[in-house]
Amino acid sequence: MGRREVPRVSYEEDFVLWLEPQVSLLRARQFGQLDIDNLVEELEGMTGRDRRELSSRLKVVAIHLLECQYQPKRKSSSWLNTLAHQRDEIAQLLQDSPSLVRDIPALARRRYRQAVLAAARETRLPPKAFPTELPYSAAQLLDDDFVP
Repeated sequence: MGRREVPRVSYEEDFVLWLEPQVSLLRARQFGQLDIDNLVEELEGMTGRDRRELSSRLKVVAIHLLECQYQPKRKSSSWLNTLAHQRDEIAQLLQDSPSLVRDIPALARRRYRQAVLAAARETRLPPKAFPTELPYSAAQLLDDDFVP
Protein backbone atom coordinates (compact mmCIF):
# COMPACT_ATOMS: atom_id res chain seq x y z
CA MET A 1 0.00 0.00 0.00
CA GLY A 2 1.61 3.29 -1.15
CA ARG A 3 1.66 6.67 0.52
CA ARG A 4 -1.37 8.81 -0.02
CA GLU A 5 -0.50 11.81 -2.17
CA VAL A 6 -1.67 15.06 -0.60
CA PRO A 7 -2.80 17.58 -3.19
CA ARG A 8 -0.53 20.61 -3.38
CA VAL A 9 -2.31 23.84 -2.64
CA SER A 10 -0.97 27.26 -1.89
CA TYR A 11 -0.47 28.63 1.59
CA GLU A 12 -3.24 31.17 0.97
CA GLU A 13 -5.79 28.60 -0.26
CA ASP A 14 -5.81 26.16 2.66
CA PHE A 15 -3.29 26.35 5.49
CA VAL A 16 -3.67 22.76 6.72
CA LEU A 17 -3.65 21.30 3.23
CA TRP A 18 -0.50 23.37 2.50
CA LEU A 19 1.17 22.35 5.79
CA GLU A 20 0.74 18.59 5.44
CA PRO A 21 3.03 18.24 2.41
CA GLN A 22 5.52 20.66 3.99
CA VAL A 23 5.82 18.30 6.97
CA SER A 24 6.23 15.33 4.62
CA LEU A 25 8.94 17.16 2.68
CA LEU A 26 10.79 17.99 5.89
CA ARG A 27 10.63 14.40 7.09
CA ALA A 28 11.91 13.20 3.71
CA ARG A 29 14.64 15.87 3.90
CA GLN A 30 13.56 17.26 0.54
CA PHE A 31 14.47 20.80 1.51
CA GLY A 32 14.65 22.13 -2.03
CA GLN A 33 10.90 21.61 -2.49
CA LEU A 34 9.85 23.42 0.69
CA ASP A 35 7.91 26.69 0.67
CA ILE A 36 10.63 28.37 2.74
CA ASP A 37 9.24 31.92 2.79
CA ASN A 38 5.88 30.86 4.20
CA LEU A 39 7.45 28.35 6.60
CA VAL A 40 9.67 31.08 8.04
CA GLU A 41 6.68 33.42 8.36
CA GLU A 42 4.73 30.74 10.23
CA LEU A 43 7.60 29.95 12.60
CA GLU A 44 8.05 33.64 13.39
CA GLY A 45 4.32 33.92 14.03
CA MET A 46 4.38 31.01 16.46
CA THR A 47 6.73 32.78 18.86
CA GLY A 48 4.55 35.87 18.87
CA ARG A 49 1.39 33.82 19.35
CA ASP A 50 2.57 32.30 22.62
CA ARG A 51 3.66 35.68 23.99
CA ARG A 52 0.31 37.21 23.02
CA GLU A 53 -1.54 34.38 24.74
CA LEU A 54 0.55 34.75 27.90
CA SER A 55 0.03 38.52 27.85
CA SER A 56 -3.73 38.15 27.46
CA ARG A 57 -4.01 35.63 30.28
CA LEU A 58 -1.88 37.79 32.61
CA LYS A 59 -4.21 40.70 31.92
CA VAL A 60 -7.24 38.60 32.93
CA VAL A 61 -5.48 37.48 36.11
CA ALA A 62 -4.67 41.10 36.98
CA ILE A 63 -8.28 42.17 36.35
CA HIS A 64 -9.66 39.57 38.73
CA LEU A 65 -7.01 40.21 41.39
CA LEU A 66 -7.90 43.90 41.31
CA GLU A 67 -11.60 43.09 41.53
CA CYS A 68 -11.02 40.80 44.51
CA GLN A 69 -8.82 43.34 46.25
CA TYR A 70 -10.93 46.45 45.65
CA GLN A 71 -14.37 44.88 46.01
CA PRO A 72 -13.83 42.03 48.46
CA LYS A 73 -17.53 41.82 49.35
CA ARG A 74 -18.33 41.05 45.69
CA LYS A 75 -15.65 38.34 45.47
CA SER A 76 -17.46 35.55 43.71
CA SER A 77 -16.83 31.95 42.79
CA SER A 78 -16.92 33.14 39.18
CA TRP A 79 -13.95 35.47 39.76
CA LEU A 80 -12.08 32.76 41.65
CA ASN A 81 -12.83 30.15 38.98
CA THR A 82 -11.61 32.51 36.28
CA LEU A 83 -8.39 33.11 38.24
CA ALA A 84 -7.85 29.37 38.64
CA HIS A 85 -8.55 28.69 34.97
CA GLN A 86 -6.24 31.44 33.70
CA ARG A 87 -3.44 30.38 36.04
CA ASP A 88 -3.84 26.77 34.94
CA GLU A 89 -3.63 27.79 31.28
CA ILE A 90 -0.56 29.92 32.01
CA ALA A 91 1.06 26.97 33.79
CA GLN A 92 0.43 24.77 30.75
CA LEU A 93 1.85 27.40 28.42
CA LEU A 94 4.96 27.73 30.61
CA GLN A 95 5.34 23.95 30.76
CA ASP A 96 5.37 23.86 26.96
CA SER A 97 7.64 26.93 26.66
CA PRO A 98 9.55 27.49 29.93
CA SER A 99 11.57 30.36 28.44
CA LEU A 100 8.41 32.51 28.54
CA VAL A 101 8.79 32.81 32.33
CA ARG A 102 11.34 35.57 31.82
CA ASP A 103 8.74 37.61 29.88
CA ILE A 104 6.08 37.59 32.61
CA PRO A 105 7.08 40.78 34.50
CA ALA A 106 7.32 42.92 31.35
CA LEU A 107 4.15 41.51 29.78
CA ALA A 108 2.16 41.96 33.00
CA ARG A 109 3.36 45.57 33.39
CA ARG A 110 2.59 46.30 29.73
CA ARG A 111 -1.00 45.04 30.06
CA TYR A 112 -1.66 46.51 33.50
CA ARG A 113 -3.27 49.75 32.28
CA GLN A 114 -5.75 47.75 30.21
CA ALA A 115 -6.44 45.54 33.24
CA VAL A 116 -7.18 48.63 35.32
CA LEU A 117 -9.62 49.95 32.74
CA ALA A 118 -11.41 46.60 32.56
CA ALA A 119 -11.53 46.27 36.36
CA ALA A 120 -12.89 49.82 36.59
CA ARG A 121 -15.70 48.94 34.16
CA GLU A 122 -16.49 45.74 36.05
CA THR A 123 -16.41 47.27 39.53
CA ARG A 124 -17.77 50.68 38.52
CA LEU A 125 -14.88 52.25 40.42
CA PRO A 126 -12.92 55.04 38.76
CA PRO A 127 -9.59 53.96 37.24
CA LYS A 128 -7.78 56.29 39.66
CA ALA A 129 -9.01 54.08 42.53
CA PHE A 130 -6.44 51.49 41.46
CA PRO A 131 -2.65 51.73 41.77
CA THR A 132 -0.88 53.31 38.82
CA GLU A 133 1.76 50.52 38.85
CA LEU A 134 1.13 46.79 38.87
CA PRO A 135 0.84 45.91 42.58
CA TYR A 136 1.46 42.17 42.14
CA SER A 137 4.70 40.30 41.61
CA ALA A 138 5.09 37.67 38.91
CA ALA A 139 5.00 35.03 41.65
CA GLN A 140 1.70 36.39 42.99
CA LEU A 141 0.16 36.49 39.52
CA LEU A 142 0.92 32.77 39.11
CA ASP A 143 0.28 31.60 42.70
CA ASP A 144 -2.94 29.57 42.90
CA ASP A 145 -3.26 30.46 46.59
CA PHE A 146 -2.79 34.21 46.19
CA VAL A 147 -6.01 36.19 46.22
CA PRO A 148 -5.90 39.59 47.90
